[in-house]
Amino acid sequence: MTTSLESRTTATSAPSTRRSALSRVPWSSLTPVVALVTLVVVFSLVDSRFFQFENGLNILRQSAVLLVLAMASTIVIMMGSIDLSVGSVLTLSAFIGAILAGTTGSSTVLLLLPLIGAACGLLNGLLVAYGRLPSFLVTLGLMYAFDGLARYISGGRPLSVRPDGLIDVFGGSLGGFPTVVLWALLALAAAILLIRYTRFGRYMYALGGNEKAATLSGVPAKRYKLYAFIVAGVFAGLAGLLQLARARSASPDMGEPFLLPAIAAVVMGGTPLSGGIGGPARTVIGVLIIAILGNGMVIAAVDPFLQNVVQGLVVIAAVALTIDRRKLTLVK
Repeated sequence: MTTSLESRTTATSAPSTRRSALSRVPWSSLTPVVALVTLVVVFSLVDSRFFQFENGLNILRQSAVLLVLAMASTIVIMMGSIDLSVGSVLTLSAFIGAILAGTTGSSTVLLLLPLIGAACGLLNGLLVAYGRLPSFLVTLGLMYAFDGLARYISGGRPLSVRPDGLIDVFGGSLGGFPTVVLWALLALAAAILLIRYTRFGRYMYALGGNEKAATLSGVPAKRYKLYAFIVAGVFAGLAGLLQLARARSASPDMGEPFLLPAIAAVVMGGTPLSGGIGGPARTVIGVLIIAILGNGMVIAAVDPFLQNVVQGLVVIAAVALTIDRRKLTLVK
């Protein structure tokens, strides 16, 4: 009798155990992956050219700079802030680099571009962390300031750079493979290592999860907010270097097309604007979704105006599917 009772208990508890295990599956994390696979399958069926090797290289080439800039956005968003100036930092860094390269006659000065980005991030961080100003308003204002400064120093005209060894290192090819992609992957690896295995990364999660509790636990919130904006500036400056090397010129609006896709890629990948969860590895999925969606619609000959409509709707759908509403006490 005892044995039969135990067997019935085991039989009835097994489904509930499986149900509880399924309920713990992070569906919000799997949704971007499912969306990415779906896009690949759909566009492969629509046009066989999508799955060709050359098109794959083209997608990687197009998404490389976006990936680096999305790393900048990821770090700031993880702690619950936002940086709207990363695209303008890209533009300003590229213009300063083009001017320095033309003045000195050497492209070696382009290695200073991440430091120029760091200086812009330092200004952002000081105003946000120590000036106690909202990150949205500070970075929005500096977005216009950096753009205006870039236009002023260039006279509003595009500036070209003379191709040489360093330009080819960052914007050329290695055995037919675009070097800009290799540098983007190195930037991704650096961001993942920084977030996963350093105190800086742990504090980013802590600040995004609950800044007040993190401060009471001994986290120097102001200092690490400053660090986050500086690191974001470094990635934005590197993105400026890669885009300059890739395009061989700096134009007044070169960073503008990257800003909103970078933020969208972060959110679509599973790092919410409230911060606390997610990270660079998830952002990769968001970047690929945006790159593949844009590339696939071009191959499928979708009207350019409709492409913007589709991309906007996909961003909204991705946010709706990936957001964890259990963590939201109030939606404004």
